[in-house]
This record gives sequence, structure tokens and C-alpha cells, in this order.
Amino acid sequence: MTLFYFVRHGQTEWNADRNRYCGRSDIGLSETGVRQAKLAAGFLKDIPFDAVYASTLGRAVRTAEILVKGRNLEIHQDPRLVETDFGAWEGERQEDFSVNYADNWEAWLQDPGATHAGYTGETAVQVYNRVRACINELVEKHPEETVLVVAHSMAIRFFVAGTLEVPFKNYRMIPQDNTGITIYKEAPENAGFLAINLNTHLSSIKY
Repeated sequence: MTLFYFVRHGQTEWNADRNRYCGRSDIGLSETGVRQAKLAAGFLKDIPFDAVYASTLGRAVRTAEILVKGRNLEIHQDPRLVETDFGAWEGERQEDFSVNYADNWEAWLQDPGATHAGYTGETAVQVYNRVRACINELVEKHPEETVLVVAHSMAIRFFVAGTLEVPFKNYRMIPQDNTGITIYKEAPENAGFLAINLNTHLSSIKY
């Protein structure tokens, strides 16, 4: 069995700015995001990670650095873990692009698996396939080990939805807070999620 701890990166300045979609934009952590990551590090301090992987985007790498500070672990960056390419939605808020690109947004809500975000971005299926390929490889590389994976909201949500074989249009029902923790085990004939979006470490933060 390989045990995975997925952690979404900490809050960014765009997350804090009425949730502007970061996507592939390399936006750094806000002060709150750094604090969230430190709280998550405390929550995970007794988990004996054998390996650490992160998206190549700075907000994920910085979160990973905070999570494993003081441990002798190399952070491996993998582009398959990056956030969804949002195309024309990049840098905009949902309240704006859902109006400005209403046809694309409505199509996305009905079937994100077949609809390209922001016209030129990725589909949910494309995101799931690359994240799943990464996880399959890590299962082979780390049998009987515990692996930390620091990624992004949509990347994790689509991985959860695809793995559970629920319609991708239901991804919005899968919460993924900044530094929310999702635990997944994979073994022959015995894969499953042990927890989705653990967030009790965030209880002390006032928004």
C-alpha cells in the first residue's frame, strides 16, 4: 500500500482578492497562506513522510517547504500536479467570467469533463488524467511508503471525483480549503479515501 497526504497550497493574494482564479499564474502565498501552512505543518508533524512531491508553481513549493521544514526530505517538483489551465478565466473572478463568458461557463457547469475552461484551457478529464498518471507512477516508486503531495484545488478535486467515478460536474461538492488535507491509500484491490479536506488546524484563523 502507498499512503498519500494531499495538501492544497496556502492562501494566495488572488485567493484573498475575492477568489481570483490563479490557475497557471505563479502567485505567491499571502501572510495568511504562510500561517495556514505552518498550522498544517503542526498538524502533520508526527506523520513519517518518506517522500514529498509538489506542483511546480511557487505557491505549492513554498507550502511544501513549510510543511517539511526541519525534515531531511527533498521536494520533488512535478508539472503534472499544477493547477488547471483556466484559459480566458485566468486572473478573473467567477462573478465576472460567468457573465463575460456565459456560454463557456454554462457548458462547463454541465460537463467540465468535455468543456475547455475559458475556451482554451483544460477539461476536467485532462486534469484528472495527468494527476492520475503522476499518482500511478508514485505508487510504483513508493510501495509501502507515505507520500506528501502538495497541489491545487481543482487538481485535487478532479482527482477525487475521477477516482470515485462520480460525474466531474459534481466537483463543486468536494471541498478543498487552502491547506485542506485529503488522505488516500492505494493498494491492489483496496484503494480509497480515508479523509477529504481535513481542516481542523485552521480553526484558529479569523477571516
